Amino acid sequence: MLKKTFTCALLLFITYQSNAQLINYDTENIDLKTGVLFNTNLNGFGEELPFWSHVNQDGRVDQSSANALNYINWKAKLFSNSTFDLNFGGNLTSRISDHSTVFFDQAYLDLGIGNFKLTGGRFIDPLALKEDELSTGSFMYSRNATPIPKIALSTDGFLNVPGTNGMVRFNALFAHGWFENDRHVRDAYLHEKYFYLSFKYDFLDVRGGVVHNVQWGGVSDSRGDLPSGGKTFWEVITATGSSDENAPGGEQSNAVGNSVAAYDFSVHMNFGQVDLKAYRLFYLEDKVSTRFRSPWDGIWGLTVKPKDAKLIQNVIWEHINTKRMDSYDWEPRGTASYYNNGIYRTGWTYQGRVIGNPMLLTDGSTERPIYNNIIVAHHLGLSGKLSNALNYRVLYTYSRNYGVVEDQIITRLPREECPGTGGRVCAELRPLEELKKVNHSFMVGINSVFPGNDRLKYGINITADLGELYGDRVGAAIRLEYDLIK
Repeated sequence: MLKKTFTCALLLFITYQSNAQLINYDTENIDLKTGVLFNTNLNGFGEELPFWSHVNQDGRVDQSSANALNYINWKAKLFSNSTFDLNFGGNLTSRISDHSTVFFDQAYLDLGIGNFKLTGGRFIDPLALKEDELSTGSFMYSRNATPIPKIALSTDGFLNVPGTNGMVRFNALFAHGWFENDRHVRDAYLHEKYFYLSFKYDFLDVRGGVVHNVQWGGVSDSRGDLPSGGKTFWEVITATGSSDENAPGGEQSNAVGNSVAAYDFSVHMNFGQVDLKAYRLFYLEDKVSTRFRSPWDGIWGLTVKPKDAKLIQNVIWEHINTKRMDSYDWEPRGTASYYNNGIYRTGWTYQGRVIGNPMLLTDGSTERPIYNNIIVAHHLGLSGKLSNALNYRVLYTYSRNYGVVEDQIITRLPREECPGTGGRVCAELRPLEELKKVNHSFMVGINSVFPGNDRLKYGINITADLGELYGDRVGAAIRLEYDLIK
């Protein structure tokens, strides 16, 4: 701990000295700010925080207790000409809580080359950045976990396809990353890629894409070394079965690694007085999912953004459904067990937090940590201005939660006692209604600047959970942020 603290302090000192030198020349290329955040459950400092107090904050907030955080955030343009654009950014967080720590939740170099970007380090994934600020978060990457360190080559937003007069555009990314060692499979790799097409004409912009993530390689506590190397990497990229005879049977017959993927579609309509966006993400857990075995699973959403209004500037509705999970009618719901995996047993989590949508809950362990992934939810968000300097944000989430597939099983039965030849589970089942836990989560927040000093900003959030999932609890958060260079 002392070594980590000393290293962070040294890097911070170096960054400060570098910025001090840059300030003498051009402060327009530097953004440097610091802030503090205090977050607590009003029932007591040692109590768990309400849902909207800790989720989608880049893994900074410890949900198990009150938090006192200090952070320093910086962005600096190191070099720029007509061809290259080199930027350096990061965020250093120190936290006092039940799990006190000092860590870089962001630290990256970003090299722009024409219309493309090469980024390395910890950085917010572009898929997370494209989500609306009021959203629960994408099923691929939300802002819930600390960013996974990786190297990514991507387009700088949507680029025009030559010869289409700007009507057809594309957006793409290819990345390689590294998971942490404190997992059931140590030293595992991350493969990420996505490709989107946009068809734009007049007020209408229709977009569609495919996202493909894979956890692969590494050393398993139960299986030893898992396939890696160049040939396996190609099989990961192409989503094919492993040719390695030592690979687990499922990886030979299905695909290498643990896949987390999606078909992602949206329709944007830009009218004179309002912008509308409707979107639909089909979550894909395996090859069966790609054939729309569970067409209702995923996220439906709608955003409405009035252009000239101040009081209401953004409204969002989302519907999240994960009940089917490729199950046959005679099987329990949730047989695909989203975000869990039989080989990569720590699942789609990073440093104890879900990487994707945080409504699928984890206990932070390294062995099948997702304990609630069968859900039906509706989410509403609202934001706007109460005055020129005072912004507000309101979130409300209603959910019905049914645990995981194992919770429905009373007794496993011989395979011949269930109909059909496919499926995963033959068992005497407990009705879902007996497992249902209803929950309501709220957040009301305001953000503003101090009169006479627009460098100093503050925010106040009140959060609450009501229902059977978390129990009844209320929390509060206070944030102060100061722009050191502006």
